Amino acid sequence: MLHTEENIQMDCVSWFKLQFPNILIHHSPNGGFRNAREAARFKKMGTLSGFPDIFIGYANSKFHGLFIEMKAYSNKLTKNQKDVFEYLLQQGYFCEVCYCLDDFIGAVNNYLKQ
Repeated sequence: MLHTEENIQMDCVSWFKLQFPNILIHHSPNGGFRNAREAARFKKMGTLSGFPDIFIGYANSKFHGLFIEMKAYSNKLTKNQKDVFEYLLQQGYFCEVCYCLDDFIGAVNNYLKQ
């Protein structure tokens, strides 16, 4: 149960790579638990609190790319995540929250059809 969100995300990335091998997908390792020293290093390297888990580097007719935040159970976006989503939307990116593989597949397919 501890890694439910991570396991869902790994399934999503595996599916995506099989379906779209020529489209870039990236995970930002900004979550998880780190000691204070490592967290400080990550912050200095540009890690941003609230940044979405996944980026799909493919521009469609309306947006520059797709950002996806993975959540498990009934978890909601934090204030930092909402603020980052709003910023990314203003910059021309599309953002989605996905709770399962089916959500992810739907979000990706809808985005790529635009």
